[in-house]
Amino acid sequence: MPFWSEFSHTNFQQAAGKTEVVVMVTGALEAHGTHLPLATDSYLPTYLAEKVAEKTNAFVLPTIPFGDSWDFNNFAGTISVDPKVLMEFYVSIMKGVFKHRFRYLVVLNGHGGNVPALKMAAKSATEKGEHVVIIVNWWRDLAESARKIVEETPGGHAAEDETSEVMHVRPDLVDMAKAVSHRVVSKFDIISGSYRDELLPSAMYGDPRKATPEKGQLIMEQAEEELIALIEQLQQGKLPLTRE
Repeated sequence: MPFWSEFSHTNFQQAAGKTEVVVMVTGALEAHGTHLPLATDSYLPTYLAEKVAEKTNAFVLPTIPFGDSWDFNNFAGTISVDPKVLMEFYVSIMKGVFKHRFRYLVVLNGHGGNVPALKMAAKSATEKGEHVVIIVNWWRDLAESARKIVEETPGGHAAEDETSEVMHVRPDLVDMAKAVSHRVVSKFDIISGSYRDELLPSAMYGDPRKATPEKGQLIMEQAEEELIALIEQLQQGKLPLTRE
């Protein structure tokens, strides 16, 4: 299995010659309601990355378990990284990958708060050379049709979709007896450190009560298939583009 961290420096180069693709997993450590673990946004993309390592030659980096979790800073257990620091950190990793002559970096992102920093980092890291960063926000970009089939309530944070996925991946960490529904709605994008508790009560946005492991399995299996198809396409030197 091509996990970057498991090679010695003496056999790294030979193994790296089999692929131009690296997978970088980005997550978060933040509150996810009262029923899901703090590392939900890391567990789910890591699960998918491990499937990639099993079934392709792409190198998989160790998961980055922290992200920009400003919205949930008032909840116990949350650790949030300043987005400027996070962006520079991402840039260093991306440039480090490209230094080893890999061409494609697939960022398998598990947390929405990381997106701005990832985009800025990707612009910096690909400014020179024929390097490509593809950001896959997996909860949005993968398994769209599976979600339409199984979801009975809208997606959100620690909602039916995410809860189902963790029930499949790490059922030992889900406490459905504590699952409650919360959804605060506004037509505007409200940002305020003083009102975080009102905007995201119980660190929730959605209704997890209809979640099942079977729903999670269907979502994760389709996400895995689509992700591996992307990796295989990149291995052939083809970008995931459609010209209309």
